[in-house]
Amino acid sequence: MILLLNKKLLIILLSFLILTNFANSESKFGELTEMRDEKMRGKDGQWVRPHPGPFIWNHIESKKGNFFWDDVDQYVVYAQEHNQTILATIWPHTNWDQKSCKRKKAKSPFGKRFTKYLSKPCSMDDYKNFLIKLVDRYDGDGSNDMPGLTKPIKYWDVMNEPEFKMFFKGSKEDFIETFNFSSKVIKEKQPDAMIVMAGAAGMFPENKKYWKSVLPKIKDHFDIANIHHISGPDGQCDKELWVDEFAELLKSVDVDKPIWLTEAMTCGPPVKAWVNAFLNGAELIIDVGINAPGAKMSKKSRKKLNEFINEYDGFTSIKSISEKKVEFTYKDGSSKTLEF
Repeated sequence: MILLLNKKLLIILLSFLILTNFANSESKFGELTEMRDEKMRGKDGQWVRPHPGPFIWNHIESKKGNFFWDDVDQYVVYAQEHNQTILATIWPHTNWDQKSCKRKKAKSPFGKRFTKYLSKPCSMDDYKNFLIKLVDRYDGDGSNDMPGLTKPIKYWDVMNEPEFKMFFKGSKEDFIETFNFSSKVIKEKQPDAMIVMAGAAGMFPENKKYWKSVLPKIKDHFDIANIHHISGPDGQCDKELWVDEFAELLKSVDVDKPIWLTEAMTCGPPVKAWVNAFLNGAELIIDVGINAPGAKMSKKSRKKLNEFINEYDGFTSIKSISEKKVEFTYKDGSSKTLEF
C-alpha cells in the first residue's frame, strides 16, 4: 500500500513539474512543419507540430511487426539540433489493421502519402503495441530510446479534428474510445507525458455541437485543451482566433485546462489577432506556416508577425492596458508594452 501511494505521489509530482516547466518555457510560439519543405521546418527555439508529421501508425508499422523509425528520427534529430520542442500528432491508422475488419476506405487531404483508412483501430491490442513502442523510443527514460536522443517527446496530440470525416471516419463513440484508450496507454508508459486534446476545427455551430457532446467524456484524459483557427468556406474568420468562444465552451462543460491554439490561420492583421487570442486565454500559438494550404499572409504581415515574436516572446503573462495597448511580463519581473 505504501509503495502504491508513493508511486501515485511521484506521478502527481512529475505532472506538476511538467506543467511548471511549461509555464516558465521560453517560447509561446510555434509552426506546423514539413521536413520536405525548407521553409516549413520551424524556427530555432520554438515549438513545432509536424503536420501530418511522421507519427502515423501506417508509416511506422506498414507491415505487422515491422517497425520503420527513420522518418520520425529525422524530425526528432532536427528538432534537437535546433532546440525545438515537438508536439507530436498521433494518427491511429494502418492499412493492414483496417483491412482485417473490412473498414471502408476514406479520402484524406494528405493524398497518397497518407493511410487509405481513417477509422477506429480494429485491434486495440495491436494499436497498443504500436503506441508503447512509439512512446518507448522517444520518452527519454534510457531504455529502448532512439540512439542519440537528448530531448524527449513529452507532448502528444492524440488525433486531429475528429469532427471532420476527412480526418476520422467514425462515430463520436469511436473517437472517444480511441482517444481515451490512447491517453491511458501513453500515461502508463510515460507518467510525465502531457496529452493534448485532438484539435477542434474552429467554433462554428457544428463544431460546438460535436465538442459539447464529446468533451465531458474525454476531459479526464487530456491535460491541454486544443483549438484550431480554421477559416470557413466563405473565408470567414474570427478576430480572437476562436479562443474566446472555445474558452466559453470549456467552461460550459466544466473543463478547466490550459488552452493551446495549435493551428492559427491568418485573420486580418496577425499581430492584433495573436494578441487577442492571448488575452482571451491562449497559452501557446502555433502558426500554420508560410506554405500551408489556405489563406496566406502578405509579406508585410508576415514580417510584422516575425518582428512581434522576436521582440515579445518568452513572456509569462499578458494584460490589457487600453483598447490598443497591452503589457507583457517576464520571468525576471521586467515588462514590455505593445501598441497595435
